[in-house]
Amino acid sequence: MKHILVLLLLTSSALTVGAQEPFNPKKTIKEVKAQLKAEKYQQADDILSKAMNANKEAKDNAEFHYLRLQSLQGLATAENRNMFLNTRPDTAKYFTYISRIYEYGFSCDSLDRIPDEKGRVRPAYTSHIVNLLYAYRNNIKSAGKYYYKKNKFDDAYRFFDLYLTTLHHPLITAAKDYKVDEDTLSLANLAVFAAYNAAQYKNVMKYLPMAMKDSTDYALLCQIGSKSSMELVDTLGAVRYLREGWKTDPKQEFFYINLIDYHVERQEYVDAIRIIDQQLEVEPQKRLLWYLKGKCEQCIDSVDTAIDCFNKAVEIQPDDALSYSSLGGIYIDKARQVYDVNNNRPGTQAYTRAKNKQNKIYKQAQEVYENARKYAPDNKALWHDGLMEVYFKLNLGKELKELENEQ
Repeated sequence: MKHILVLLLLTSSALTVGAQEPFNPKKTIKEVKAQLKAEKYQQADDILSKAMNANKEAKDNAEFHYLRLQSLQGLATAENRNMFLNTRPDTAKYFTYISRIYEYGFSCDSLDRIPDEKGRVRPAYTSHIVNLLYAYRNNIKSAGKYYYKKNKFDDAYRFFDLYLTTLHHPLITAAKDYKVDEDTLSLANLAVFAAYNAAQYKNVMKYLPMAMKDSTDYALLCQIGSKSSMELVDTLGAVRYLREGWKTDPKQEFFYINLIDYHVERQEYVDAIRIIDQQLEVEPQKRLLWYLKGKCEQCIDSVDTAIDCFNKAVEIQPDDALSYSSLGGIYIDKARQVYDVNNNRPGTQAYTRAKNKQNKIYKQAQEVYENARKYAPDNKALWHDGLMEVYFKLNLGKELKELENEQ
């Protein structure tokens, strides 16, 4: 029994020695202030970080946030001195300090404005916070540009966003020397570009309307808006930006080609042709437009118009194998239709006339398919099967055998 009592006493003593001392806010604040006075800013910041992470009482205390501001200001000042003296400065670390100064500046002011038990709001730190945040205002802007130049677009956007979201914050506008930033629109542009390059498409849309108030990069912003809308599965939004961009820069293929594709995918060929015709007024010698018009006319059975379009395309660009191939396809369809109508009437004059007409059409097909072969010899999908049929129907055995040997 005596041994058990001794063991219990020893265990109790060990637990007492190992027990964690209760959090003492006043003692921690006093310790931090001593470190700050000694300009040991990292030590002060470490103490505050540990206390605020472990204790809600510290985390929700405006004075702790204010002390954190002072430790971060000291660290930023020291790093800035290194940059000025060029003694192995860490620019990224400096900008991180500035970002955290803003973070704790806003949080400190928010906690400082919580009403007391009598409902009174008596902020003690506002004046210092206002001056501190405004003093580092340009550093936020510089940080965004610094990371943007290094293609670190996530970080760049973070600082541009911080700057732009605080443009009209009372803690900023209350500064004695406050003036409206004339660089706002260009920063909105950079925020859009940074977000887009970082694939943050929702953030692209956040600042796109502001950026588009500046006409400098308007067409490019329309393009980014369209692509971002597609990534966000907003098809109507994408089309809206395509139309706006097309209006702004009518010769930029991205806009009108994607608008044409939009309507073609929905089998709205008349709408696609309307866009093509409108663009042809701007670029009448654009081979691609004539080719696309020909394909769309085919889809609504305007075969003769399609032939005219493909012929116009090869007139503009004589080595246009795609248009030659498309013409060949049309001629073969025409020839087959003639055969289908007259294949049950052999020996009649009508059959002979139809056969002659069919051969004439096949010869037209032969000419254009051979041109497709000439200008795109490696792309057999454009001409091989068509020529096989043509040579067979025209009884061109030598040419047919040669083609079969190429397989």
